[in-house]
Amino acid sequence: MAHDTLKAFCGLHSTPGDEGAVFDALIARWKAQGLDTRRLGAYAVLAEPAERKKSDTVLLVAHADSPGFIVQRVLSPTELEVLVLGGIRPVEADLVLKTASGMHPAHLLPPEEEWTRHDALHVRLPEPCADVRKGDRLCWAFHWEETEEEVVSPFLDNRIACALVADWHAACARLLPELNVVVAATAMEEVNGFGASVLAGVAKADAVIALDVTYAEPEQEVFMGEGPVVTLSDASVILSPALRDRLLACGVPLQTEVYNFSGTDARAFPLQGLPVPVAAVLLATEGNHSARERIATADLAAWPEAVAQVARALLDSSRVLA
Repeated sequence: MAHDTLKAFCGLHSTPGDEGAVFDALIARWKAQGLDTRRLGAYAVLAEPAERKKSDTVLLVAHADSPGFIVQRVLSPTELEVLVLGGIRPVEADLVLKTASGMHPAHLLPPEEEWTRHDALHVRLPEPCADVRKGDRLCWAFHWEETEEEVVSPFLDNRIACALVADWHAACARLLPELNVVVAATAMEEVNGFGASVLAGVAKADAVIALDVTYAEPEQEVFMGEGPVVTLSDASVILSPALRDRLLACGVPLQTEVYNFSGTDARAFPLQGLPVPVAAVLLATEGNHSARERIATADLAAWPEAVAQVARALLDSSRVLA
């Protein structure tokens, strides 16, 4: 994966329900590659080559939002009360406030000791902002650190997947030359999954792969730098032992995880009644939803091939069940 693409997407301001910057960037890249693009209102965007093959179709789905904050009360032109949007980890940190007049620096004060996600947090602005209103959004201030071993940035969840679908047809089409590949991104994955539900309602695919991140978790034997992760069970997807075995025999190293909570956009497709195999192929990160998320560059490099091999395994499993 090109790190310049990932860096560009991490630098965009995109919170749940306000994903326009990421959607616009994806559409622009896809059109430059000659792809046919579609916008599903404010809920999703997708693209595919104009000429379809007489073959199966796999849908690769990223989500365009990252957790952030929403203004609940404007106390003064320099002081706000905000609520979290999504499972964010609030710590004292620099933020960026987005208003109709542009971007404004802001600072999140440390939460109260007994803080819960339903409690308001306090934000201060170094300069007065006359047009800040209830409902305006804030997110972590962007920064980027890159070494040979890792990338550190806010919003790796889920801009790593946005970067992959942005460049799939330009850089990775050779991995699945025999298939139709539709790439997509959804809104509001971090709060309610509405974007994926809309996408699932119009999707025509024979297999779906949800692209996201997960937790590096030693107790699960999931580590950064050890390759992509397939979710065997969580709140959005559960794979049979037979499908597990088929995926783990697909020819590339895969880690696995088992949860009974959390989840991805994968949930939307069976909920819409689509009788196609769905899997989540993820990358392990540290500091998920914080201002300093970490990803191993080795995992970024291994991801496209893993996605391609999982896609073939999902389609093979579908043929067996047909």
